[in-house]
Amino acid sequence: MAAGDVIENTTPTNSQVNPSFDSEYVIAGNKVSITASFTNKGNETITLTPKLVALPNSQYNINEDWVAISPSNAIVAPRSIQKFEVIESIPENVESGTYQGQIVFTDDLLPNSTDYVNSMKLSITVQSEPKIELQTTYLSDTVQAGKEYKYRVNIKNIADSDVTIDPQLTSYNTGYGPAFSNDRIEISAPSTIKVGKSANMSIQVRVPENVSGAYYGYIDMNVDGKPVDGSNPQLGMSLNVWKQPVTPFVKTFNTVTDAPITIEISSEIYNSALGLRVLPKEEKPSFKLGLIRNSKNVNMAFLKSVESGTVNIGSSSQLSILADKNNYQNNNEHYAETYTVSGAKGDWKLSILPKNTNNFGYSIALGDTSSKK
Repeated sequence: MAAGDVIENTTPTNSQVNPSFDSEYVIAGNKVSITASFTNKGNETITLTPKLVALPNSQYNINEDWVAISPSNAIVAPRSIQKFEVIESIPENVESGTYQGQIVFTDDLLPNSTDYVNSMKLSITVQSEPKIELQTTYLSDTVQAGKEYKYRVNIKNIADSDVTIDPQLTSYNTGYGPAFSNDRIEISAPSTIKVGKSANMSIQVRVPENVSGAYYGYIDMNVDGKPVDGSNPQLGMSLNVWKQPVTPFVKTFNTVTDAPITIEISSEIYNSALGLRVLPKEEKPSFKLGLIRNSKNVNMAFLKSVESGTVNIGSSSQLSILADKNNYQNNNEHYAETYTVSGAKGDWKLSILPKNTNNFGYSIALGDTSSKK
């Protein structure tokens, strides 16, 4: 063979493709560019015509129209390197999934195999654009055993056509077991949402009696019949169960002076459901108090009650239809009741039975706490 002749046969020892594998993550409607190099290690010139070839046993194949290779062909001299630009362009309407293929630079196969000698395997994980938008992607609330709760979540169709949904509930175990099973939760929503329109999903929760713990799960929206694939939002759920106590909390203390006593009982109210709860409405905390000194009941004089809170301006909601409105989020509130008692030396016992709250704090101040000028 004369020097300079072009050959097409190669072996694993006289050529190399780098990289031999490439993995990319691409949002549908976007593209990515990668560089591949072919090294001719032999003493003969090699001609290359790279092309996309399907991978055997691949669930989703890369479409030929998605891949452009430049240059489309090349002649590589001995002991030289040829670089190629591979542009992967993913159309907007491609469904989420992992697509596979390989770029074959020569038609040579490994001995007794269907694998190509000079190839670069490709894996493209496609994330399609979401078709729906949820008012929130997480529902968290504190629920009471034996009560029923109803929540409403808005869903907007942001696709360019009608979409179908079929919300399905899945719970997951954190190691302690859920407080109740999925059959205590009922979901209702329209099966179709017209393009550009919104609809409500209703979630009814019947908390059993005599249960404790928490329920964790999520609602898969099954948009257009597709299960969770990362493209469309799902609704996570966290419901912590508490029971109304029937016996009071007791605090004992001792006084060695006749100074007046001021008692404050307070509770933090967390709007964990962020306005999603429809029923039951939040009720203000209250407390049944008792006070005993040296085994005798003592009357307390009510002084005042105070409600305060923290308000965020803007929305924690993701729903675009709310984006142009001032959405005040009164997430955390504080409620306190203050009582006074004429002081006396002795042993005291304060009992507190809370209602409509799963937390409270107390303070016992001795002496005149009124402000003086």
